[in-house]
Amino acid sequence: MYRPVITRKKSGAPVLSRKEIDVIGENLVGDFMPDALKAPQEIDIDSFAQNYLGMDQDFQYLSHCGVYLGMTVFNDTDKVPVYDPHHGRAEYISAKAHTVIIDKTLLAENQEHRYRFTMGHEAGHEYLHREYFSYDPNQLTIFDFMEGPPPLVQCRIDTKKMEAKSPDIWTDREWMEWQANALSSAILMPVSMVKQVVENVKNTKPVFRNYAAAAKVSNVFNVSFEAASYRLKQLGYIPQEVHMSSDVLNMIAMQLCV
Repeated sequence: MYRPVITRKKSGAPVLSRKEIDVIGENLVGDFMPDALKAPQEIDIDSFAQNYLGMDQDFQYLSHCGVYLGMTVFNDTDKVPVYDPHHGRAEYISAKAHTVIIDKTLLAENQEHRYRFTMGHEAGHEYLHREYFSYDPNQLTIFDFMEGPPPLVQCRIDTKKMEAKSPDIWTDREWMEWQANALSSAILMPVSMVKQVVENVKNTKPVFRNYAAAAKVSNVFNVSFEAASYRLKQLGYIPQEVHMSSDVLNMIAMQLCV
């Protein structure tokens, strides 16, 4: 498995720039699925998590209202909080180390893009943050565990509160959420492959070019139009100030069909 040298804080939290994460994502895809760096294509994120990273996969309701989309379990535990809709109550279940749990609401057909990004996000936690959350059970007392980090990370659907804060005051946990998002994008949409896709639409009329690029990236990599637009802005292909809307994309598509 590809393993880069990563600078870490004393806590075990990585210190990574977006460019460094893009390099990591590109190299992971090249190691796991070399053909994807020859011809742009959908990345099999389930196989990446399970067969490349060795994660187990489970599906549960993680809350009563869908606030959590995914969870990564780093150590064996019998204290994984889930929701039982049949009895209308929270309960604990057991899970082994290196298990990814996806909220069952993401199994709906119209949730495929969110499901794929969430799987990439949880795989990002497993790959980047194991040193932060894991512990050696042979060297840990119950009192150490009570004072240390929990053996799992729950990932919320809404990160706007975190994003509204200046990164200068982000906690380790907030930085790791950002890193997991960034690595998910870097794996699902490898930077060199995005460049190839954008090159294929460079002759599109300027008025349509941003939408054509985002639509093509969305289609080729099987990600949402919003995720594709965000990725293209990150990489500088679309100006940050340009507002991208799937509604406008649909209007353009209808006009082109007339």
